[in-house]
Amino acid sequence: MNIKSYIAKVWLARGWILSLSLTLSLAPIDSLHAGESEFDLTFSGFGTLGVVHNSNDALKFHSELTVKPANNTYSFNADSLLGLQLNARLPKRFDAVAQVVIKDRISSEAIDSLELLFLRYRPSRHWALRVGRTSSDLYMLSEYRNVGYAYLWARPVTEFYELSTSIAKIDGVDVSYVANFGDGVWENKLAYGQSHSVLSANANQFEIDLNNVVVFTSIFTQAPWLFRLAITDAEVDEVDFVTQDLVEGLRALPSQLWPDAASISNVLDGPKKGIQYYALGLQYDSDRWVVQSEFSLTESDWGIVPPYYSGYLSVGYRFDNLTFYSVASYLNNLDDPISFKPPQLPVQLLSPEVVSQINGLYQGSQFAVNAVRGEQRSYSLGVRWDLYPNTSLKFQWDHTKVDMAGNVLWTKPNSMPQLQDEKINLFSLNFSFIFSL
Repeated sequence: MNIKSYIAKVWLARGWILSLSLTLSLAPIDSLHAGESEFDLTFSGFGTLGVVHNSNDALKFHSELTVKPANNTYSFNADSLLGLQLNARLPKRFDAVAQVVIKDRISSEAIDSLELLFLRYRPSRHWALRVGRTSSDLYMLSEYRNVGYAYLWARPVTEFYELSTSIAKIDGVDVSYVANFGDGVWENKLAYGQSHSVLSANANQFEIDLNNVVVFTSIFTQAPWLFRLAITDAEVDEVDFVTQDLVEGLRALPSQLWPDAASISNVLDGPKKGIQYYALGLQYDSDRWVVQSEFSLTESDWGIVPPYYSGYLSVGYRFDNLTFYSVASYLNNLDDPISFKPPQLPVQLLSPEVVSQINGLYQGSQFAVNAVRGEQRSYSLGVRWDLYPNTSLKFQWDHTKVDMAGNVLWTKPNSMPQLQDEKINLFSLNFSFIFSL
């Protein structure tokens, strides 16, 4: 990790500790009165207690790539979490927000449990400026992805959200402008900063730092409709992954032994490579019907992150305090798997150890470049029961078909043989709640 990133993380950690003696509520502050009110604190929280049953022994379930895979057929860790939030209303149209979310993360660093920590200034009812750690705003659930009570399903749709939530938060600054447009409201936001994530994919843990993250979002709301656009560009800064050892090994090889080694190392090397993300969203929420759909496209210059597209369509029908819903979702790669040409080695001139090392670099590179591929689709049925105004109970069944060469959203136990195409049934029961003190 470079010095600049380290200083930024120390600053954030100190800010978190300070915020706990100051700061936060789930509802935003009314900008028309923020400049006139005295100092005020609100403490609130949310949580989910969930159990998931996985019918498949070959693949372990992740709710997110930042969360550990479920180790057992029944798991309480996959969806369960607790969130605590402080809001501080300050004079002169300022407010501050801090949010900590506790769940079974891959990372053991406390700083990675800090989802939000920002200072906001609202010079008028149209403009807002935030500085600190904010949500990346890539998708519809950006501001409440961890608040299970705030959305219909047992969890955010995995085919769409599991990869994109790898960049769930940004350390930086954003500015937004909101105005009336006809009979609706139009909000545009531009954000800039950096992001750090600790992930697990195909039983491999890795850390990735992104620099120069730029996010533009545009949201138009006119009841009962909501339309959403997000465009993101980022640059890989640092990567802590097994591919870095492969890159160093490939670059150390003389070109006479393996002429393709240099080009393969460039495909695997992450720093300075660009990643782009585009997303469209649509929501219709009126009386008994609630329909929501999102589609995304990810492009990348880095061979470890292949380009892919994902999306879902969710339809729900309310009946008193019950909402019945169905979801169809998918994740697919745009390109075919990458295949490197095997090295043609003069084995009679090389020792067995050197031949074995070069073949190991080839096999490791071939595996790494296709380890983060996703090819799957799911069909879900569920029911949400709103027990009280601040609690809900959800039951959901997911039937998922996973391609053997596209299981990035799952983890395969080391003892399992080579995978085939898999069919998986997940049964989830969640109790979600919110509270405010």
